[in-house]
Amino acid sequence: MNLIPVETPEDFLLARQFILPHEETCVSLASLVRRKSNNLIFISSSNHEALQVPTSSDNLLGIIDLDHTIYHCIPDTSKIDVKEFSQKLNDFIQKPVRCISGQTEGTDFFIQTMALINKSTPIQQNPYKMMQYQPQEVVESFENTQQLNISEEIIRCTEKDMELLSPLQKGFIKEEISLPGHKITDAEVSIMLRQILKNQLCLAMLSDGEAVAKANTNAIGFKCVQIGGVYTHPLYRRNGYAAALIKTLCKRTLRANRTPVLFVKEKNTPALTLYQKIGFTECGGYKIVYY
Repeated sequence: MNLIPVETPEDFLLARQFILPHEETCVSLASLVRRKSNNLIFISSSNHEALQVPTSSDNLLGIIDLDHTIYHCIPDTSKIDVKEFSQKLNDFIQKPVRCISGQTEGTDFFIQTMALINKSTPIQQNPYKMMQYQPQEVVESFENTQQLNISEEIIRCTEKDMELLSPLQKGFIKEEISLPGHKITDAEVSIMLRQILKNQLCLAMLSDGEAVAKANTNAIGFKCVQIGGVYTHPLYRRNGYAAALIKTLCKRTLRANRTPVLFVKEKNTPALTLYQKIGFTECGGYKIVYY
């Protein structure tokens, strides 16, 4: 087994070929391949140190993006010896790994890997259900979309809407992302929100001119778009705002000939029920861990 950096145009084509059959559970990684990240690494089954990247995906066991966050696509972790992998990965690590994000079995494999590299264990583990939008549900779900009141409006947000969205983004970080005891700063909110508005499609629900809910894409792959950042102000919940925003994002995603996917915390029954009603079905497990 070898780890080989993804560098050439041919490498990126091979990475795309490898990821496409699994993309619905690794859209964040697919988006990094699409954008030609310089942190991508092939996991090759070859034992020859001098062997160059193969011209076929047959000899590939996986692809990872190695930064402060590790994104991964390893379809069958049983084909990789975790001890050998940890020894080789350690030579590539140049930054502290703070997060591992991806399909459940792959994330569990990396938990073992990091334990062998530096004896570290996650301080938090978040298990999710991965869900994919089913095209056959499109007509019915859109026809049943709740009609907005005259005082309600869905807008597409740009960087000029930073101030409008900041309270919602802060609430989302607090409830969905932030680690226990972590104090959320305005700078943290601003940095994350600016990246979303610059690189993703972000929608907000306005009620009497006030932003009361938001949703956005957070990764755009080759054939899938991942929806995230769904948050409604506590005083405005159970009004169908999140559903309306998600349906609008799904509609725009389908128009771009891509499939909407998302993940939801396993214990978040209300959100899971909502997504199922909209037309999402489970397509696997997803796990994010933090160090």
